[in-house]
Amino acid sequence: MGPAVLVTLGLLFLMSNVSQWPFERTWPILLIVIGAIKVARYVIADGGHINPGQFVPGQYPPPPYQGYAAPAQNAAPVNTPAPPPVSNSPALGDGGSNEVHNG
Repeated sequence: MGPAVLVTLGLLFLMSNVSQWPFERTWPILLIVIGAIKVARYVIADGGHINPGQFVPGQYPPPPYQGYAAPAQNAAPVNTPAPPPVSNSPALGDGGSNEVHNG
């Protein structure tokens, strides 16, 4: 709707400059154009149309960004850091014998 309103507004100002009809007498044409666009949007079917920013069904949320390439088959292995060591000591609050209670 925005581009049609801007074009109509520009034409009305142009018409007020080059003809005998001032803008004060032609501004209702702008309301007619806005109304025609509203009616056209209501009447014309939008089946199959996907609005900008709308996701294709079955892809919500959108898939994560895949900005990296898979390593080549003959590439050298990448050194990854080892996971942290697992402690065998009891966790705090599990009722173990070496818990300290203040109170």
